[in-house]
Parts: sequence; structure tokens; C-alpha cells
Amino acid sequence: MTTRSSDACIHYTVETDLGDQERAQLIAEVDLKWLFAGQGRWIDGAQLHTDPHYASQVLQSAIHSRVGSLHDCALAMQEHKLARYFC
Repeated sequence: MTTRSSDACIHYTVETDLGDQERAQLIAEVDLKWLFAGQGRWIDGAQLHTDPHYASQVLQSAIHSRVGSLHDCALAMQEHKLARYFC
């Protein structure tokens, strides 16, 4: 990963034990939360992980969103078969 700050370029590596599925899930969750934040809606990450009904409501709201990127993110989560988000 590379971060640029004015004239400096900083290289760093993040190592995790995440598999492909877990990595895809994490990226999709972060995308979803930021896209909702852009719409003025805060998503409770802890509740997203512990309350299947809440998670399903959040995802259904994203699926039915008129915001294309939010809708696409929700469809990607479905495609990754993140079943815990669906009641």
C-alpha cells in the first residue's frame, strides 16, 4: 500500500491472516459504511455484526437505494454470499 503526502511517498505493508472471503467481506463493509455516511446515515458496525435483523435492514436499504454506488455495493455483498446480512 502506498500513501502520498505532499512530496513524500510512504510505503507500508499490512499483513493479515484474512482469507479471500473475509477480506472481501471487510472491504464490502467499509465501502457500505462510507457510502451510507456520504448519504448522511451512520451505520453501527457492532450492531451490523451482532444483529441479523439490523444488518438485513441496512443491506435492503442499500439494495433499494437510488444511489448507484450504494446499490452496487449491496449487490456485491450479495454476490460474495455474505449470508449473515440476510434474515
